[in-house]
Amino acid sequence: MENTTKMRLGALAMTTALVAVGGMARADLPEAGSIVMFGQSRENPYFGQNAVGAADVAKEFGWDFTYVEAATQEQQDAAIQQLLATGGDPIGIVLNPVSGAAAVASEMAITQAGIPLVLLNQVPSAEQGALFVAYGGVNDYLSGVNAAELLIAGAEKAGVELGNGLVVNTVAGHTAAQQRVQGFRDEMERSFPEGATILADVNSGGFLENEGYSIGSQIIPANAGKFNWVYGVNDALAYGAMRAAKENGLTPGEDALFVGGTCMNATTNQAVMDGELVGTSIQAPYIEGAAAMWALAAYLNTGEVIDGEKNLSPDSPPSIDEPPHKWNFMPNTMLDGSPESYEQTMIWGRSAADLCDYN
Repeated sequence: MENTTKMRLGALAMTTALVAVGGMARADLPEAGSIVMFGQSRENPYFGQNAVGAADVAKEFGWDFTYVEAATQEQQDAAIQQLLATGGDPIGIVLNPVSGAAAVASEMAITQAGIPLVLLNQVPSAEQGALFVAYGGVNDYLSGVNAAELLIAGAEKAGVELGNGLVVNTVAGHTAAQQRVQGFRDEMERSFPEGATILADVNSGGFLENEGYSIGSQIIPANAGKFNWVYGVNDALAYGAMRAAKENGLTPGEDALFVGGTCMNATTNQAVMDGELVGTSIQAPYIEGAAAMWALAAYLNTGEVIDGEKNLSPDSPPSIDEPPHKWNFMPNTMLDGSPESYEQTMIWGRSAADLCDYN
């Protein structure tokens, strides 16, 4: 399968080079048209806010916006095939794949149809570069690095030496989670005490507190007395695991440190402010959806893409008069856990208190 995918990517690269890396004449921004966003179920509040952020930017430019959700990659592929087969002609498509690695065929079909495609949520590999115009969204590797840094700072504050730990992961095969854990592991190897290791890295099958609680209820008692930290790949998973730890007689901040590193809702925010979670970062789904749309708008306006990466400023959205970069990473600002940090930290005119509560 891997070799077949590489062959497909190589065969398509020559025919899509202009779309992928620029070289087209200035296109000028369309005054009307439709945008279709293919995403995951909005029952998950993160993906619901992805859609709101994208829709708000589309509305700003006077474009119609349609959101098509799916629970599996197969469902998403079928929806994309239906759009293409029925002659749907949007001015652009935004795609949050259910599985970044398995979405190659759909990305290829969209690009071959001549429709500008922007990806978000799961950072595509360089090998996939011919299959999309730009990526606009989170830097998941950085998210994992930040989580490890927050855990280190929390340990110093608590006067604890980090030892072995547990990872509460999300859906198997989810590229974003894999990149987060890799970033966490790399920072762990650089900065944790020698000999510290991950005793268990278990997929929960979801993104929310109940999934974290379910996995925590299994791996925490199974590793009793062997760990002093837990990393959930978002704050909700970490909070769920923390609930399970309390039921097993552990006190967060004393017997074990808990970190997620991507803020989510009022409950998890309060846990950060109370010190039960050692800190967090603003991975705002609203900003991510908007970032993808700003990248698409800049491409539609200029007809060009700048190769390489760019970390977007938290001060304001990027200008559409400049071509987007191939990889546009939204701000991932860390919070110190104080109430003031939630109120005073701003991204694109919105406070962390607003961006970190999207239930």
